Amino acid sequence: MTDDTDTVDAILFGGCGEAEPAGKALLAQYRLFVETSEALVLRRQGVNKFFLSVNSLVLAGTGLLLRDGESSNVEAVLLIVLALGGASLCFVWRRLITSFQQLSRGKFDVIQKLEHKLPARMFAAEWVALGCGEDPKKYRPFTTVEAATPKVFGLVQVLLLGVGLWMLFG
Repeated sequence: MTDDTDTVDAILFGGCGEAEPAGKALLAQYRLFVETSEALVLRRQGVNKFFLSVNSLVLAGTGLLLRDGESSNVEAVLLIVLALGGASLCFVWRRLITSFQQLSRGKFDVIQKLEHKLPARMFAAEWVALGCGEDPKKYRPFTTVEAATPKVFGLVQVLLLGVGLWMLFG
């Protein structure tokens, strides 16, 4: 059985037979694929903005519920519903970040494979210049910080859930 690298190579260059892929066609495909990776980054940023906005609205709503310091069962139930909704959003947000990370990793693997057929391997050289991700002083993945954000919001939502339950039963 072949490993993933051999499979990616076979899929990428299987249509070329034994001959080298045509230069102009390969360059056009390379450019297109790099553009799709840039579009993925923009889509990822849009998703993050959306979830930040919705979580901010949920927290603003909980602030309105808690503003006077007095609580009723209706406010407690509303707080619980908002906290559960917010926590659910944070879970979905974290899963989407993981999915985007996996898609990005796959795209850059393919980009680097395509670069083997080009005169210059810019993405591969950049990765080496960044220490191949092994030295945090040279490169710290954005995903590390990005993935912490829904966890922090999720923790706040769980704490608010506890407050709501305490208000209702405490």
